[in-house]
Amino acid sequence: METAKALWAPFANKYSIHEETYQLQLKLMELGNRPYYMIGIDEAREQSNRTAEVIQGTVDFRGVETEMTVPSPHDPSGIPVTVYKPETCADSPTIFIFFHGGGLVVGCRQNVSNSMRVIARDSGSIVVNASYRLLPNAQAPCAPFEDGIAVTRWVMANKTAVGGTISSKVGVGGESSGGHITACVTNEVMGLDFQVLVYPVADMNLSQPSVVEFESVPILDRKTILWFSENSLAHIPGHETDPRYNPMARTNTELSPPALLVLAELDPLLSCGLDYAEKLRTAGVPVQCEIVRGVPHTVFISRDVTKTVSAQIYDYIVNFIKKFTSH
Repeated sequence: METAKALWAPFANKYSIHEETYQLQLKLMELGNRPYYMIGIDEAREQSNRTAEVIQGTVDFRGVETEMTVPSPHDPSGIPVTVYKPETCADSPTIFIFFHGGGLVVGCRQNVSNSMRVIARDSGSIVVNASYRLLPNAQAPCAPFEDGIAVTRWVMANKTAVGGTISSKVGVGGESSGGHITACVTNEVMGLDFQVLVYPVADMNLSQPSVVEFESVPILDRKTILWFSENSLAHIPGHETDPRYNPMARTNTELSPPALLVLAELDPLLSCGLDYAEKLRTAGVPVQCEIVRGVPHTVFISRDVTKTVSAQIYDYIVNFIKKFTSH
């Protein structure tokens, strides 16, 4: 534990580091994790999946889980999704589409499977846990955004196919790069009822105060963020100014649905999340913005390690979704 605390020591004078942050750091060290930029894409994906399997924990979920393939105009094989319909489902359940994180380069929907079970169980909503094609992809450099839009449009047009009703409200959400996809989806798909952004990549500009302050923070530092960008967004021409890929470049922000943003205090992405929340508010969009203190990026999926702070995040999300559920 002392080694874990030593890594966070440069930030402990200014911030109160949550004890579970140290526990998460220790667990990652025990797993032998190395920075992604040191190991390459294939090994990074293996490490990401292996880590998520360990830190996401288990959950008692009672309901129906269904594997489906959403048709896509961009991929003839379609987009795999897992649909969770809990026993606690409301008569006209809200449908929540979720996109996992991983910098658009690593990760998969299985990495957030237990998180989705918790949200479905506790909110009484149907959760659609969506896959998307990862980057880099020379044939389809915009694949994650294309897939996010395709899944969302299909679910909105086929609510009963996933267990909802014609009157079911539909929202989208995601964590980290999944939050990035979510915000971009709301730029392209109108008629959504809400959005949930968990420490999203909301701006392609890497000069925000938190990026500078936390450039050497453990777990997600500036080098790792740059590695993600070099393997994903760098291959999309004009991504910094195109609202299809950069939420802060939006010009139709007033059409965005009500938003919940949940941000981590010790995260380089904190500032861009706060900036995007302000952009939404300025456009007249209802915004609830919560900052979880003393914790870094990753706490959303580390349920088995950061038990209390992760539970706090799920409470924010569940209570927000319940606002859109008809009984």
